Parts: sequence; C-alpha cells; structure tokens
Amino acid sequence: MRRLARFNATVELVRPRTLLVSPLSYCVGAAVADHRLDFTVLLGVIVHIAAPLAANAHNAVTDLVEDGKNVPGRLKLVETAGVQTLQRIVYAGLGVMLALSLMISFAQSLLWIFSAFLVLGYSSPRLRLKGRPIIGMAVFSMAVTEPYIAGALLGESWWEIPQYDSHQPVVLGVFLFCWYFAKGIMKNVPDYEGDKAAGLRTIPALMSSKQSAAWAAAAATTLVYVAFPVLVLVSDIPDRLVFVGLMVLPAVGNMAGMVLARTPIEYNRVGQRDMYVSVVFLGLLLFGWRPSVGSALIALLAVAVMVWTDVSGRDSRASRHLAGAEST
Repeated sequence: MRRLARFNATVELVRPRTLLVSPLSYCVGAAVADHRLDFTVLLGVIVHIAAPLAANAHNAVTDLVEDGKNVPGRLKLVETAGVQTLQRIVYAGLGVMLALSLMISFAQSLLWIFSAFLVLGYSSPRLRLKGRPIIGMAVFSMAVTEPYIAGALLGESWWEIPQYDSHQPVVLGVFLFCWYFAKGIMKNVPDYEGDKAAGLRTIPALMSSKQSAAWAAAAATTLVYVAFPVLVLVSDIPDRLVFVGLMVLPAVGNMAGMVLARTPIEYNRVGQRDMYVSVVFLGLLLFGWRPSVGSALIALLAVAVMVWTDVSGRDSRASRHLAGAEST
C-alpha cells in the first residue's frame, strides 16, 4: 500500500495533463518542416514529454513555500512521494532527454543544453527565473516554443537542417511564444496570494489585486487568440488554418470565468479548462497544417489523456488538494 501511495502521489505531482502541449508543439514543428511521422518524430515526442515531466518534479520540490498557500494538499503529496524520488525523476528525465536527443539530430542535441537549463533554472532557489516578471514568462513560453523549434529543425539526416524559402516557420514560432506568454500570465493568477507571500515577482503578483490580474490575463489571452486568424490572413501561413481561430470563442468564454471567479477553486477550474483550450488549439493547428489520420489521432490521444487525468483525479491541482487554500 505504501508503494502504491507513493506511486500515485508521484504521478499527481508530475501532472500528466500538463505534459501534452510540448509534444504537440513538437509535432506542429515537424509538420512545418514537412517531416513524416516516423520513428525519429516518436523519439522527439518522448523527449518533449520527459522535459515537462522533469520540470514538474523539480518544481514540486522547490515550490513548497508558495504551494503551501496556493495548493496545500501538494505538500502532503511531496511528503508521500519523497523528495529523493522526485529528484531522481528530474535527473532520469534529463538523462532520457540527452540520450534520445543524441539519437535524433545535432540540432536537438544542442537544444538539450537549453532545455536542461530551463528545466532546472525556472524554479531553482539560486536562479528563480519564475520570480522575474518578463524573464519568467519568457521561460514559461519555451514550453511550446522550444519543442516547436526542435520539430521545425528536423531534417532527413542527423546533421541536416531544413532550408526554408519563406518566413512561415519564424512567424508561427513568434506567435506560439506570444500565445504561451499570455497563458503564463493566466496561469499565475490563481497563485496570486502564494506568489506574493513567497516574494515572487510574477506579472499578476505585481498587480494591485487579484481581480486586476484576472483582467490583465483575460485581455492578453483574448488578444493572442484574436490575433491568430488575422496573422493567417496577412502572412504566408496557409489560409486553411484560419478555422483554428474559432478557438477564440471557448478561450474568451473561459476568460470571462476568470474575471468572475472569486474562490481558489473557481480560479483553479479556469486554469483546468484553459489547458483543454490550449491542447485543442494545438491539435487543430497540427491537423490543419498536416491533414491526416495520424495528426487527428495524436490530437485525440492528447485530449483523452487529459480526460483520464481529470476523471481519475491524477493531478496535484485537483480541487481536493486546494482544501484550506481559502482559509490561508
């Protein structure tokens, strides 16, 4: 029973529902590079699942102060899983990433250095990049931007880098960076009180109130989703992708919930719904760029994993772990 409890606590702390945007972004990059869905892409998907998995394990160990206020139940999960277990996962994840990156390509091997720095630096006590308003959000944005770059640099051989005759890859990469930057602002709104108590200078924590932070997050999120169909129409991104802009409807609807939220559980539910919006957005982007059965299956599998984690409660931000957040 003790081993089962430790296993379950560890699964919740690595947060399977948050491991999906990185591999989806990688697949989008591979589609932009017109690289077929082969074994190399599969290895890249594993690399970009291992990266957020290692990051989540690392954050669980380093974020105890703010988690004690934002998600009190997470402290019990860390105690049950064990700090050493979580630290082993961090270094095992980085090791898997390195081994597979060396198998994939020279570009991916170089990107591993950058990825390892992001995994360890985002919440490390020494660097604490997450506590810096702009740098922290920029690092958070790399959760989708770096995998996209890795996919877009995927060539037909270990040394090869694709040659592009347009600015498509750069335009889409810049958009994905801005898109996830806005998501980072939204993500930190539910953690407003805990981040302030921990002295973290996130963009929401710099606001005068949680309500002001919610409005800022809603404005940023609405802006990036509205911008996508406009970007399609004014750039050389394929016109067929304009339909992905329909995701502005659920995104804005969810942000209305953010502005109206008042309790930690309500704010938390907005964050949970936003991850569905993000995964579906990337899934539609992948399918729109490469319409195929494989693309559709990848997107559906990602949504299925999210549904499974929510139904089974395998997430350290499940509502039951917020008990006591309102009183604190």
